[in-house]
Amino acid sequence: MRKVWVLFFVAGLCGCTRVNEASKNVEDTKQPAMAQEEEAVQHTLDCTKESDSVSLQAQGDHVESQIQTFYLSFADLGIGEGMSSEDMMNAINSSLARSYDALQGVDAVGSLEDNRVKVTVTIDYRRADIQALIDAGLLHEGEVDTKYVSLGKTQTQLEKEGYSCTVQ
Repeated sequence: MRKVWVLFFVAGLCGCTRVNEASKNVEDTKQPAMAQEEEAVQHTLDCTKESDSVSLQAQGDHVESQIQTFYLSFADLGIGEGMSSEDMMNAINSSLARSYDALQGVDAVGSLEDNRVKVTVTIDYRRADIQALIDAGLLHEGEVDTKYVSLGKTQTQLEKEGYSCTVQ
């Protein structure tokens, strides 16, 4: 159980925040052409903090996918260092599968790197259930009746958590 909480805690650091699209004024829907063009622009947000990284792909302010990479020690996962590499990989990926397989649109893979475990979590927000991600601790609550994950609010949250971010 400790392994599951460690994985959810670390993955929850992604800092994504959802926003409420339904709460906008009706007048806001009559946006100028420039604002509509911005909504069609593809953005990539790359954030790093020490050896952890988060990369988000968005169309306008709507995040469509995320790849997060972080490292855990064997002790963090409750894995003994005396195990063979194959046994470690089986234990790591079994733990990740138990933690993430129930979440639609979420994939997690572990690998051994420099005597630690590299975990890569990929989230496809077009397929994922936002409420299930919040319940699993992978998203911050945000506003009521949220329809999408906001790139701008996610960047702000990640920077508050100590990440250095660039938008492309």
